[in-house]
Amino acid sequence: MATDNQENNGNAAPLSLSERGAGRRRLAKAGIGAAGVLLTLESRAAMGPMICKSPSGALSGGLSSHYGPEPICQGRSPGYWKNSTDAWPIPLTTMFADVFYVAGNKQSCTTETKDTNYLCSTMLNLLTPQSFDRYNLAMHAVATYLNIKSGKINFLSVETLLNMWYEVQTKGIYSPTAGVQWTPEQVKNYLEATHD
Repeated sequence: MATDNQENNGNAAPLSLSERGAGRRRLAKAGIGAAGVLLTLESRAAMGPMICKSPSGALSGGLSSHYGPEPICQGRSPGYWKNSTDAWPIPLTTMFADVFYVAGNKQSCTTETKDTNYLCSTMLNLLTPQSFDRYNLAMHAVATYLNIKSGKINFLSVETLLNMWYEVQTKGIYSPTAGVQWTPEQVKNYLEATHD
């Protein structure tokens, strides 16, 4: 995450902060300036580089130790996966509900309901923004799933990703660690930051 490095040698008036910068400063002064908290509040555009940490690791800023193999951070975007179907590690016909939790019975899917909701959509279809996919959360979940399965990222497990989706769908929030709750949009922001 980029920081504002403003120099003021006393010769010029202090630079004024943008509204976002002023908000960050207020959070920092209030003692809530941990990088993980700011990370969850900012959009992908403001986050800058990719995140190569698990959700709980992302909350600890630079404080966590690294154990095991070096993280692989070569995640690809939904657009990449949509246009590079030959690189898929799973069949293109895989239904979203065969991988991710979705309430309902797939037997109810018909030609008319195909690709109109999570239950009746393929993973491939969800790589295009859908009106029923608020925040494009499923779109980024599919890209992240493909990134994990293809070995393009190794700092997030399929189990953790599926749990993130499940908690958001059943509780309306995801808790990456005790006392921290992410909204569906914050989960999407995290997933989006794990790829290019």
